Amino acid sequence: MNATPEPVRHPWLIVARREVMAQLTSKVFWVGTLSTIGVIVLAFLVSNLMAGMGGTSRVAVASDEATAVIAVAKSQGVDVEAVRVQPDALAATVADGQAEAALSFDDGWKLAFRNPTDAPTLTDAVRTYQIEQNAAASGVDATQILAHTELAMVPLDGNESNTIALLIATFAFAILFMFSAMTFGMQIAQSVVTEKESRIVEILAAAVPIRQLLIGKVVGNSLLALSQVVLIVAAALVGMSFTEYKSMIALVAPVAGWFVLFFLVGFASLACLWAAAGSMATRVQDLSQTTTPLTTIIMLVYIVGMFARGTMAEVLSYVPIASTVVMPGRLLSGEATWLHALASLVISGLFMIVAIWFGEQVYRRGLLQTNAVMSLKDAFRRTADA
Repeated sequence: MNATPEPVRHPWLIVARREVMAQLTSKVFWVGTLSTIGVIVLAFLVSNLMAGMGGTSRVAVASDEATAVIAVAKSQGVDVEAVRVQPDALAATVADGQAEAALSFDDGWKLAFRNPTDAPTLTDAVRTYQIEQNAAASGVDATQILAHTELAMVPLDGNESNTIALLIATFAFAILFMFSAMTFGMQIAQSVVTEKESRIVEILAAAVPIRQLLIGKVVGNSLLALSQVVLIVAAALVGMSFTEYKSMIALVAPVAGWFVLFFLVGFASLACLWAAAGSMATRVQDLSQTTTPLTTIIMLVYIVGMFARGTMAEVLSYVPIASTVVMPGRLLSGEATWLHALASLVISGLFMIVAIWFGEQVYRRGLLQTNAVMSLKDAFRRTADA
């Protein structure tokens, strides 16, 4: 008597492992991941290199007045020094590379240079010096004229480091979400429609329940997306430790952890919808039509994550998907606490359940339909009729 083969208890694990191995053996996946990390590392290296290349700017001068302007610039914090030369040697000194610029007065102040990027900023120094000279010529106290003429840019909480960290982290979170959601989401949709186009899906659907097939695809790609995000975040934090912003790591690291959690829930929600979009298409070329709503959502999240402030940011921090980018920013700025983040995460979790249910319904109806592209309106109607 032939023994009946025992059915696989968790077929979604097989599907998930297949999705993971397909990506891990793909050159495109490794090139994309390693190139992104390489760009981050290179950006920090260039930042350090540029910071170390500053140096003192040499300015050729031929008069006491020009020397006095350089002294004023130094008192204002400009890293510059005067190189005294003869009046007819100003241009030659710059041309020979003995100075980066030449300052002279001929019916007005002029700063001559070869490379504009090497020329020091002397505008404030010239203005201050000339006001003092004009005031002295008019018998007026220059200190009274210049009193309270400087504008100080001060963050509301008084901590400039927090403000810089907020700007950098918000930009990074928005870019990272858009990059990962688009990349892995489109991979899910392409995987689904490729299986439909090659008719492999008919064999898979006969061997594996459709729900298990969907779960396996979502879990496998979500793990890959999460792993890539963690690697990129870790690379960014390590790179930051070698820059002047290393003191901000203590501020950014906990918020980065929250971002990873929000990303996992948000991407899992979108993953089912990406799979549904793939099932609605019959060819890879049809994906531009069926995935438009998802790409629009991701782009909107990217935009609001970058620019939302005040009440709008507070509201969006509780809106699923958008909260992936907005809530970490509010945590970093101190506008929200971990309790607010936890509440937002619960809301995102509930939305994930709804998105998985809806994505499954569309996926189930579109997976075996190969004669025409299923429209979004038809998908909604069929789901409602189910």
